[in-house]
Amino acid sequence: MSDEHTLAARRLFDREVAPDTLAEWTAQAAAPKPEGQAPRAGALLVRAGTEWLGLPASIVESALPAGPIHSVPFLSSPVFLGLTNVDGELLPCMSLAALAGADPDPHPARPRRIAVKVAEGRFVLVADEASGTCGFAPENLTPPPDTVALSPHPLVRAMAMMEGRLAGIVDAKALGLALLRSLRP
Repeated sequence: MSDEHTLAARRLFDREVAPDTLAEWTAQAAAPKPEGQAPRAGALLVRAGTEWLGLPASIVESALPAGPIHSVPFLSSPVFLGLTNVDGELLPCMSLAALAGADPDPHPARPRRIAVKVAEGRFVLVADEASGTCGFAPENLTPPPDTVALSPHPLVRAMAMMEGRLAGIVDAKALGLALLRSLRP
């Protein structure tokens, strides 16, 4: 930068602030802060077959495009699809639709692999679509319908409106147990 530009910049930044501008800034800084919004929870909105589910953001590690899944002889099932590579590590890959008991989508438009970390370990969930992360107000959650709540191994703990869709909010503990159970022959 030339000396001429340096002097121009110095004049600009070292000038006196007008009294009315200073008064306005002081009033803004002294004004009471607005009340904070109600706490929100975050989830990754995904479609598993015909169902929309919200995976808690706290367990989601990454959302990846569809990739190769290597079957494991005598272990693969409708839920356990095989092993898939995530950042150089082979992780168990599960069908989220089969795990949730949803009707599978035979030709998903935008399948995604969702790497999750639960207390039981790291897994990959295959979803038919991932819409993105969304926030929801925990106080606005509604109970799941009886058909979901009374299923043998329910994954959904509540329902929430997310991006204009009614989605089931997945319980991380129930998901971890279901994932582990699905690995047993």
